[in-house]
Amino acid sequence: MADLAAAAGVSRPALYQYFENRADLFRAAFGALLDHGTDRALAALMEPAPLIDQLDGFLQRLSGDAYEQLAATSHGDELMEAKHEFAADVAANAIARAHAGLHSHLMERGFDHQQVGAVVELVTLSPIGLKSDHPSAAVYRERLSSLAHAAAGLLNHT
Repeated sequence: MADLAAAAGVSRPALYQYFENRADLFRAAFGALLDHGTDRALAALMEPAPLIDQLDGFLQRLSGDAYEQLAATSHGDELMEAKHEFAADVAANAIARAHAGLHSHLMERGFDHQQVGAVVELVTLSPIGLKSDHPSAAVYRERLSSLAHAAAGLLNHT
């Protein structure tokens, strides 16, 4: 908490004027990180680019950026584990918002509803497995790009 207070330019007691405890602070910080990533992921879908690039941008912003940021810290694994304890609902809400936005975008492009549902589920759930062996950020980003290519291929072959 002392490090966080110093980084924010306030005293440690001042932090407790804004946050009830460490868990509350973590939840707020993690929520802000997820909201920012989700906003950027949804914006990537609006780029005037081929579908494969939109999907890759969506995945890189939604998952790749946060993974890279956390992997660069000495406590990245701990922070990811803490997400489950302190901010599982915040994470679930961000994923649901990304899921809904991707679904709407693909439906607007005229793809089949059933195929869109399967692809959206694949794209929003697969990143969890792609990082299960704790790859480097570069390897994880390559995996996300491969996932985007696969998803675009599934949609274009319906």
